[in-house]
Amino acid sequence: LDNAKDDDLMKGYREIADMKESELMTECKAIADMKFTYVVSCQQYGIQKRSGDPCAHDILRLMTTYPSFRVAYIDEVEAPSQDRNKKTDKVYYSVLVKAAVTKSDDPGQSLDQVIYKIKLPGNAILGEGKPENQNHAIIFTRGECLQTIDMNQEHYMEEALKMRNLLEEFLEKHDGVRYPSILGVREHIFTGR
Repeated sequence: LDNAKDDDLMKGYREIADMKESELMTECKAIADMKFTYVVSCQQYGIQKRSGDPCAHDILRLMTTYPSFRVAYIDEVEAPSQDRNKKTDKVYYSVLVKAAVTKSDDPGQSLDQVIYKIKLPGNAILGEGKPENQNHAIIFTRGECLQTIDMNQEHYMEEALKMRNLLEEFLEKHDGVRYPSILGVREHIFTGR
């Protein structure tokens, strides 16, 4: 009923209930895509793609299975030097890709499609890779809140139920001065073989 048009409401509930399920699903997916973005920062995806690593194929399969799934990665490209010497320089790009829509039913023919490609002033990974990997992907997100989760961080149903309460923390001024900008919560990390 939230998305019903005035004409449909005037005709009554049955008119809305008779709406085609596929039409309703398409509309619901479009609304979810407007409100929610899922960006995964795969630092090595560009290298894995070029080398034919099976991990790149797995990431591509995820993008194909979940159309709103986006992958951000740092691409390292060799370009001719601007100097007079014939050397090549490494140029770095922050890239956001999604699964390309293919007409073929063969999943092996899936490709990724570049949405944004932003030239970086240099190598973004200085020192620790993890925070820099998250930083380069932030430019591809939108909205008021951003949640970052590591691959080895457990996230189970009970933790997801806390999310509404956590987001409420951003709505009230603490110490009567300002709204919080960062909220830290406990993590359960699982690492090992």
